Amino acid sequence: MQNEQPSSTALLIAGSLVLLHHDPKHSALVSKASADFCAEVLETHSSQSRLLLKLVRQGWFRPIAKLIDRVTIPGILLHYILRKKCINGLMRSALINGTTQVVIIGAGFDPLSFELHQDFPAARFWEIDHPATQRHKVRALPKTDVERLHFIAADLNAAALDKKALIKCSFDPAQRTCWIAEGLLMYLPVNIVSSLMKTLTSLSALGSRFVFTFMEQQSDGRIRFDSQSKLVDWWLRGRGEPFLWGTTRSELVDLVRPWRVIRFFDRNDLRKMESGLTDEPIARGEVICLAEI
Repeated sequence: MQNEQPSSTALLIAGSLVLLHHDPKHSALVSKASADFCAEVLETHSSQSRLLLKLVRQGWFRPIAKLIDRVTIPGILLHYILRKKCINGLMRSALINGTTQVVIIGAGFDPLSFELHQDFPAARFWEIDHPATQRHKVRALPKTDVERLHFIAADLNAAALDKKALIKCSFDPAQRTCWIAEGLLMYLPVNIVSSLMKTLTSLSALGSRFVFTFMEQQSDGRIRFDSQSKLVDWWLRGRGEPFLWGTTRSELVDLVRPWRVIRFFDRNDLRKMESGLTDEPIARGEVICLAEI
């Protein structure tokens, strides 16, 4: 990420959600609220993002988007949307079963906290993200209850998560919390990932959960999606967002302790969430982990 610019990946995912919502075949996978919010982000961000918004709303652009998907990371658009659907379900289950706090680390332009804030009036929410991205997101958000939805600006590449800033914004370590780090940890070096795990442990009451995604390290040591083209490698490096960390499932179990891994969700699990996707590619390489303390 460039220092004063929001994440290029966050903007791309926002555009992808709008694109899929306007695709009759996949529109049910993206809620209207999510698509509308992502559209507002793109509309208010810049002239380039407004152009992207116009393109993804056009029917004639869908075949082009599918071609881009095929020559970059086959199935990445469906991966994004099914990843979000899985995490949304895990959060709702936790809130129904007694979780009172949700903290999203590296939230990007995802409207999840806003949607959950509307549906669970007894819960409180925090977002921690790079100030350049968060500034644009807050500008696009509808009016919300500021007593229950808090925003903390932080560059996790430059400094550890600030526990004091979180507690100052009414976070209570004694309450059961659900932490989310979706599409974030692969951009951080391993020492920062390890430090973040320790910090979250110190802030989590028993029964708290941590939902995060990680890249599975390939047999040759590379950290990337299967079938990811060199064009994507170049694009990520050029925007200051290369993948820095990945691991195996067995190594992850040791890394996250004292968090206990409950289960992993990989491409096969995501495919089972939605009927009618048996013949469509879904990108492989990023896995969702659900852990508890």
